[in-house]
Amino acid sequence: MDLLHAFQQEWEKKFSYLHPQNCTILLAVSGGVDSMVLLDLLHKMGFTLAVAHVNFQLRGEESYRDERIVQEATHHYQTKFFLNRADTVKFAATEKISIQLAARQLRYQWFYELLSHSFFSEKPNAVIVTAHHANDNIETLLHHFFRGTGIEGLQGIPSENTKIIRPLLFAFKKDILAYAQQNHIRWVEDSSNASDHYTRNFIRLQLLPILLQQFPNIETVLIENIRRFSEAAGLYRQAIDLHRKKLLIPNKDGYQIPIALFKKAIPFQTVLWELCKPFGCTPQQMIAVAQLLDAQNGSILQTPTHRFIRNRNWLLIQSLTELAADLIVIPAFINHVDFANGKLHFEQLKQPKNLQLSPESIVVDEAAIQFPLILRKWKTGDYFYPFGMQHRKKISRFLIDLKLSVPEKEAVWVLEMNKKIIWVIGYRADNRFRLCTTTSNNCIKITYLK
Repeated sequence: MDLLHAFQQEWEKKFSYLHPQNCTILLAVSGGVDSMVLLDLLHKMGFTLAVAHVNFQLRGEESYRDERIVQEATHHYQTKFFLNRADTVKFAATEKISIQLAARQLRYQWFYELLSHSFFSEKPNAVIVTAHHANDNIETLLHHFFRGTGIEGLQGIPSENTKIIRPLLFAFKKDILAYAQQNHIRWVEDSSNASDHYTRNFIRLQLLPILLQQFPNIETVLIENIRRFSEAAGLYRQAIDLHRKKLLIPNKDGYQIPIALFKKAIPFQTVLWELCKPFGCTPQQMIAVAQLLDAQNGSILQTPTHRFIRNRNWLLIQSLTELAADLIVIPAFINHVDFANGKLHFEQLKQPKNLQLSPESIVVDEAAIQFPLILRKWKTGDYFYPFGMQHRKKISRFLIDLKLSVPEKEAVWVLEMNKKIIWVIGYRADNRFRLCTTTSNNCIKITYLK
């Protein structure tokens, strides 16, 4: 293969809107053969280049060897050089993530930051270019396949997304190596690439050689399959979007799904996965979500980010970030108090002649109120004397009688004084704080504003 000619054709086919007159490139160069060849190809096409190299400081002297090789190459090609020496181990520990994920995050975050450098303001377009190639694409395909990521993961690596382009995806490793040798390009080998410890290395070093023995053209076949999967994924997304519009209904707490209609979805397992995946559901939890459709009312399944709740004829989905409990102390009379569910408005009045109250407002005898007041979410064990009743009732039982869903129950707040509930806000006042029309002269009206 004439790699330079093929590269020029591929660029014209996929990235024709980018050319040396209107584009500045930030090229990620590790020092390996792939990125060093890509540097040579882009230089020969006449692009204005800046090279970015991250020294992750993970391989001792070898990391600094790579840094030197890349810097020497930038002198040879007369390109601008950006260097980042990252403390990857510290970052991984701080963020509580793997070294591999930490390196990826550090790398791309820095690349995006570099695009704001004045070097990239001279021309209207600035893009990040990486040296992913066809073999990387195959490894990604197999890695996703074995992890069970669905048809979306079988599309491999996109050639373009969010200011990043990957123009070498058409080329196999053997063609890149041949070009490097023919053009006397210097590169270095990362010693970690020889280890089977990483999944991708295992696929490259162990699995693919076995497959090539049985299927000599397996690499070409898999690349062609990636193209087919990508086209199929487009049709797949259209169908899933229709199911989402029909089944996923927004509500004030998140979303709700009608269970009876959900059960009729075809193909059920696929629709189940696609609806639940955005809410932190893993493939292993799919069975539990399906079981939730026939579980007792109030049954809950929790993912790292959301909760799935069976509520009568609905499957409710609620974000965990909305569940944090708060407590607010009201030390003295004040006109307004803001809290998570809205606002309380306090108003001092002479006893009104015509009380027009609703669940959103109560009137209490001012003489009966002693500050501070506590505004908080209700908790297990709370009880009050519902307005008009002489006997106490647990708030949990009161909310059950109202037939509230689990999220609705958890969103209920109470107003408390001296460990006595004054008001289950938005639902019912406590009878002990009712206004006596014969003896009360001054009162406080409290209104709940959502």
